Amino acid sequence: MILKHIIGLLLLPIFMIGVPPVDNNPETIQVGFNASLSEEWKGRYSNFEDFYSIHEENGKSVLSASSRDSDCFIAKRIEVDIVQYPYLNWSWRANALPKNGDESKKANCDVAASIAVVLNKSKILPKSIKYSWSSTLPSGTITESPFAFWPARCDVVVMESGETNKGQWVQEKVNVLEHYKTFYEKKKVKSKKVSVIVIMTDSDSTNSLSEADYSNIFFSKT
Repeated sequence: MILKHIIGLLLLPIFMIGVPPVDNNPETIQVGFNASLSEEWKGRYSNFEDFYSIHEENGKSVLSASSRDSDCFIAKRIEVDIVQYPYLNWSWRANALPKNGDESKKANCDVAASIAVVLNKSKILPKSIKYSWSSTLPSGTITESPFAFWPARCDVVVMESGETNKGQWVQEKVNVLEHYKTFYEKKKVKSKKVSVIVIMTDSDSTNSLSEADYSNIFFSKT
């Protein structure tokens, strides 16, 4: 047995030839849809796959979301330090915008597409930044979710607005670290981890239809 163990150790470098080393400091961290939805993501409701599904389009994985009077979202646990990976990148396409959707008002708080990063997953003190494709709010608008009551907090940054780019893929890139520092008045941040990423296409407040596609979500250093 001892001889067999020694031979195994001697042969190990041979078997390792051609095996690429593990990169513990990659340039990007993917948050995409490379497995079945239920393996990677959890939904607000058990039937979340009625609203969200994965398919392939032009060689890439795409998440399609369709909401009719629904407030279902999906979430995935991650661990990304935005000091090391400050940029969040993604592509999305709004196909149907909820009628009069307005994320700043409870009565109309629906959105065609949104991606939120959870900076504090505490049930008591949840804090997040949400990037949205709004029906009515102008691009560049910064507001707060009317459903986040102090001490909870959800800052909303409107990336796209209305039907100008409806039906077209749009590439987005945001500096989450700078938004965090601005919103929370931080000058220096040694470390701040995103623990969950949330995707939501909803239409329950406006009793309308909301549809969008998402793809190629990742964090990057530059």
